[in-house]
Amino acid sequence: MRWTTHLLVALAAFALAGAAKAQSLQDFRWLTEEYAPYNYTEDGALKGIAVDILVAMWDRLGIEREVSDIQVLPWARGYRMAQERPGHCLFSTTVTDSRRELFAFVEPIVDTRVAIVAPRGALEVDSPTALRDVPVGVVREDIGELLLQEAGVDKRLSRTDSARSLVRMLDAGRFAAISYSLDTVWWNMKAAGIDTAKYENVLTLTESVLGFACHKDTDPALLARLQGALDALREDGTLARIRARYVD
Repeated sequence: MRWTTHLLVALAAFALAGAAKAQSLQDFRWLTEEYAPYNYTEDGALKGIAVDILVAMWDRLGIEREVSDIQVLPWARGYRMAQERPGHCLFSTTVTDSRRELFAFVEPIVDTRVAIVAPRGALEVDSPTALRDVPVGVVREDIGELLLQEAGVDKRLSRTDSARSLVRMLDAGRFAAISYSLDTVWWNMKAAGIDTAKYENVLTLTESVLGFACHKDTDPALLARLQGALDALREDGTLARIRARYVD
């Protein structure tokens, strides 16, 4: 009886794993966050560079989905869901070696740079370790936090849930600096009416690319179809045209 029970459990687990890998692109769940200019809501509508690229990929693959199907979540929640739930993909996600162990990526969407931003002339650092005693703001489980943690800088980090809160709290003097995507920092400062000339990049932590981060066990054949669509859009100039709509 015990052997039979164990066998049934094993067969059920195998069936679930197979079902996860057998699902079609039509059934994927797409997750994102407020991360302008790549993905963000404006007047109740989701838009941005990565959103438009994903829609173009759907069109190329004949996938009948709507932008309203994309779920907008706080970053930390979406990050966990994409790791734990088969068939889920999260964007826009900075690609790193450590994250390749956690996700299956379709990339690159665009280049990105993660940096330490501080009031102009207020902070001089030459490495992440110089920030150990500096109060730095981050978005919870964002790459800006993870890079500092990997460098052993964790003691003075203050965590928020969005880029919008991050730049406003920096401007209010709540942090000495913030660690985040440089393009997104400038975008959110302008949107909040903050004078970007008052701030500067004092240390670039990484230069990488953004991608769609899918559950690690996603069927490689489905990933290959997504990657093929993205590559084709890059080759015919669609990606460059989409980026030009949002970034001067």
